[in-house]
Amino acid sequence: MKAMPAGSKVFLPDQARRKRQVEARLLEVFGRWGFREIVTPAFEFYAPRPGEEVRDVETFRLVDLESGGMLALRADMTPQIARVAGTLLADQPRPLRLCYLTNVFRHAYVAGLLQREYWQAGVELIGLVSLEADVEMIAIAVECLRRNGVERFRMSMSHTAFLRGLLDALGLEAGRRAEVLEAVARRDASGLEGLVRGLPGRREEARALLDLPGLFGGVEVLARARVRNASSRRALSELARVHRMLELYGLAERVIFDLSDFRNFDYYTGVIFEGFVEGSGYPVCGGGRYDRLLGLYGTDGLGTGFAIDLDQLLRVAPEEDGAGAGADFLVIDFTREKRIGITLARALRASGWRVARDIIRRDLAASLEYARRTGVSRCLVVERKGGRAGRVRMLEPSGRELGRFSSAAEAAAHVGEREAPP
Repeated sequence: MKAMPAGSKVFLPDQARRKRQVEARLLEVFGRWGFREIVTPAFEFYAPRPGEEVRDVETFRLVDLESGGMLALRADMTPQIARVAGTLLADQPRPLRLCYLTNVFRHAYVAGLLQREYWQAGVELIGLVSLEADVEMIAIAVECLRRNGVERFRMSMSHTAFLRGLLDALGLEAGRRAEVLEAVARRDASGLEGLVRGLPGRREEARALLDLPGLFGGVEVLARARVRNASSRRALSELARVHRMLELYGLAERVIFDLSDFRNFDYYTGVIFEGFVEGSGYPVCGGGRYDRLLGLYGTDGLGTGFAIDLDQLLRVAPEEDGAGAGADFLVIDFTREKRIGITLARALRASGWRVARDIIRRDLAASLEYARRTGVSRCLVVERKGGRAGRVRMLEPSGRELGRFSSAAEAAAHVGEREAPP
């Protein structure tokens, strides 16, 4: 029997602990940059967007039992936050700095495997048109990776207006335009040549389109991309300015340019970026400017943001020492009424320690084996004939004795207060 439906994932205790640690660090970084957390519902109104046919096919839909209309499980956080910004937060001063940590739902395949639930963390900066805001998104994303021990990464950067300017200058009709975009996505140089050959329009733009698969690398890529149309030239100028600002953050050496990247062409409107970690073929984060999208939901037509794929981050972040993953103490009380063990556990918890009681009746060897297998740090054994005060021994799960105490109160005093984690 399968534990869960295909495409879903269970985080077992050690995995859940690690996930919470990573999430706490991300929220800490977001807070340091002035972003405040927002929590939205898993359900939203089903409303397909023009140009989002692929995402629409991946969306889980269901009938609203209250109204008879259609609902959907959220497939993306940005539209939900845009709706909130245009309604519940409409009177709040701009820019809005909002962050989130949640799951989204899509029926899609990743590396050939079905996946239906994705865990994300991200930020949305709404109501501000500024390249400085785009740079800030990249800087925050970098800090999130570094805060979780990831150092071998690169940020791949592009601008949707560059490719859009080429296509507009060549005057491509919708069908040919879609074919060109598909060939660009595949980095199919020969296919592009066949599609562009004989097209009316500017020869320089056609040449730049054919060069796209090779326009990848350092900042020198921007100089190699020679175009005449205003949209593409503005895109190159903005990318150069973003690169200069990233130098102020000490991040310019982390950036590579990929002018053939046009992710979600109808979604993004400006600078876009993805973060890749060495050894992984999938981006760990990505984002950019999406000004037109926000206007569809009744709020400012200005916005930029990014999201971190938590599943990918957990794969690429270094494993942490699992010591202390279980309880700090396991209280093993061999007295008849268990009063001493309950009192001792309460006192230690009040001092900040994680304490479990071994409620099952078994011998000491079995209790120590349980402590070893569940990651308990130390055991406190209340002896059967220790009197009303309770004689207590402190043991490692291996059985090595660490101390003896004439009463439970003495044992609690010896342990003392637990220091707050850094």
